[in-house]
Amino acid sequence: MNLPSPNHFRNAFNDAVWLDAARCVCADHKIAFESLARAPIGDNVVVFIDDRFVLKIFEPGTNGFTREKAALEFVQNRLSLETPEIVACGKLDGYEYLLTTLLAGRSMNRAEWLKLSRSVQLRLITKLASVLREMHGIDAREVDFDWHHFLQNQVETVVERQRREGGNPEWIESLPRYLDDYLGLLPARPAEVFVHGDVHFGNVHVSGGVDDLMLSGLFDFADSLKGFCEYDFAAIGVLMIQGQGDLQREFFRAYGYADSEINIELRRRMMLMTILYEYSSLKRYADRLRPGAVELTLDELEREIWNFV
Repeated sequence: MNLPSPNHFRNAFNDAVWLDAARCVCADHKIAFESLARAPIGDNVVVFIDDRFVLKIFEPGTNGFTREKAALEFVQNRLSLETPEIVACGKLDGYEYLLTTLLAGRSMNRAEWLKLSRSVQLRLITKLASVLREMHGIDAREVDFDWHHFLQNQVETVVERQRREGGNPEWIESLPRYLDDYLGLLPARPAEVFVHGDVHFGNVHVSGGVDDLMLSGLFDFADSLKGFCEYDFAAIGVLMIQGQGDLQREFFRAYGYADSEINIELRRRMMLMTILYEYSSLKRYADRLRPGAVELTLDELEREIWNFV
């Protein structure tokens, strides 16, 4: 193979050369196939091999391969929801890759979600909460991750990150004060659990018809880590049930929170997790919320995204 150099990965992301790479991987692992298809979006190159396997070629210079491989091995056969099985892994022209099974079911999007009945939404979101509770209950001592270092780095880089993402000037100005006021709400020594880190519509599969839709799989563990359990709720809140306060309350209840714990303090902790999320973009979350939300103050944005109280 003659794949693009790591420095040209982004520029070559949509090139046909990655299908040639997939053919090489299949040949190396003696996998016969009829069709190859690229996933249209993502940070890494993802190729579907028939309806059986997924090949993920990781962006160089990240630790996505290490995190995802370790995570898939960690959760295998430990959840009530199916997760991918590793078929093979290796390097091709210096690019790390994972070959996994393709989960049954299909993805959905926000538009489809909003058309579902509340009872179906409730069934899906409470199942997701129960699966995360299962995952967070697995003994994670073997997972190598420094939560305190990660959190400190996110705090130190948050202003520049939101500025780079196009955050409005009020947010940029308010962030230091917000962190000073509320960072102490996060537990200094939380029970550190294994977290997926990026749970949203694109990383879960569903199966069934409109009225009997069920969660059928959870995948894409490249952003997994070990830390405070509430970090895992941030992506769900801003990418799945943003602004849906009733579903947010039911999610927290299904996870195990008492009604008395679903309060303003929890809302502020969830906004902290939203701000300190690894790939946080308040502008993108505001755009998803509703037209004009990018003009909200930071406090107003908190109340509209996390409106369960």
